[in-house]
Formats: sequence, C-alpha cells, structure tokens
Amino acid sequence: MSLLFSSRRLRRWRFLAAIVSLCPLAEVYAFDYAQERRKEASRCEGIDRADYQSGLLFNPDGHRSFYVRSKCLQEAAVRFRDPKLCDQVRERKSLLSSSWAYSSARCRQLVSEGVAVDRRALEAVKRAYAAGGVQLRDFRVERNGNGRDIDIIPAFAGGYAHGYVLTFEILEPGASSAPALLHSSGYHLDDTSNLRIYVPEGDIKRRLPGFARNRVYAVRATVTLDVGFGSQSGYWSEAFIERVFPVRERSQVLTRHAAF
Repeated sequence: MSLLFSSRRLRRWRFLAAIVSLCPLAEVYAFDYAQERRKEASRCEGIDRADYQSGLLFNPDGHRSFYVRSKCLQEAAVRFRDPKLCDQVRERKSLLSSSWAYSSARCRQLVSEGVAVDRRALEAVKRAYAAGGVQLRDFRVERNGNGRDIDIIPAFAGGYAHGYVLTFEILEPGASSAPALLHSSGYHLDDTSNLRIYVPEGDIKRRLPGFARNRVYAVRATVTLDVGFGSQSGYWSEAFIERVFPVRERSQVLTRHAAF
C-alpha cells in the first residue's frame, strides 16, 4: 500500500493552517502528475504541425517566430520536467524573425535547469526534516463519547511544521492478512498539534468484517512527510521525488495494541 499521496498541495501553509480544520490536505491538494501530464501533452499534440506565428517584433529575441505546437510542447515539457516531450519540438527557421528559443535542444536545456532547481528545493526540505521532523511519540484509541465510534489521539514531537500524512491500520493476525484501514489523511503538524481523529464504527466494519467491540487489536500508525508535487512553474513526478527523498526516509511507523 502506498503511503504517499500522489498529490498533495501548493505549500501555502499560512493559508492552509486556516482551513485545515475544515478539510484534509489530501482533498484540498489532490494532484495526479501522470494524468495532468497526459492531458497537457494531448492538448499540444492536437495542434496542427503546420501552424506557426512569425514577425512578432515585440517578443524577446528568440521568441519572434515559432510553431504553435512546438511552443505548447516545450512549455509542457518544462512544466512537467519531461525531456521526452522535447523530441517533438521543432525550431522554425526564419530569416527575419529569431526562433532559437523553441527547439529540442533549448527545450532540454530548460527542463534540465528546472530539474536542478527542483532538486535543490527538495533537498532543502530533506535537510529541514532531518534537523527536526515531526515524529509520532505515541497514540491511543478511545471509544467516542457516543459510545459507538472511536477516536484516535496521536501525540507528536519535533519542530519542523509541515504537511504530513497520517495513516492508521488494524493488523489482523497472520502474515497473509491485509491490514484494514482505519484512517488516512493529510495534516499540517508540529509538536503542539492536538488531534482527535473521529472514525465511525460503520467504516471499520466495512473494512474489517470480523470487527468486534471489546477486543484488542494491533494498530499500525505511519506518519509521512508530505513533500508535495512542486508548483505550476514545475511539477514533480513520484519517480523524481523517490530519487531525491524516498518515502522510507521521511516515514515513521509505530505499532500499539489498543482495546476497541
């Protein structure tokens, strides 16, 4: 089971702190890199190869002549940091209007520069997390005040306030048994975070048909730093994130036995 939300936020945490109590981060910042990349590439590939613009005297040097399709593909390649899209970018030769800014070579250069910027940004997050990332000190499971549902109450340590994904699962006896999901969502956390996570009993029974009250279950908690997906200037694929800052390096797992 993947613990990393394929997407998640634009890292505007001041705004986020104001709305986090209203909706989970994963819902606010859901983003599917592969899907969005396909949509953008398909839009560009639908443009006629022969369409062009030229004589754009007020544009910067290099941008005064271009194929519309190539311009679209180059911008998509840079935005999604995908050099493969550069293979379809063609420079339009023009005697009177400079066109060097739209070509396969220029496209790859811009993608490479963007990836370098992204890598530095993600490595900065990695250093900050290593210096004081939020850790799950402990958690407990309690019967909700209605006497039927449950509350999960985690306690945290660490000073790096950031977005994290919390996942709680019931572990059934037997190595072949898949864990039953109790709760998984994104939160903006620091060491002062005071959460009481409500889980309806009906949800537990749907995911764990043999669930019974007054029984002790092993509960596995995982807290994972959410590094996001970049921004509109450059989106990060899961493969890129894994190369720079793998999930295993920003996740903590804690298992407790709890009476339900």
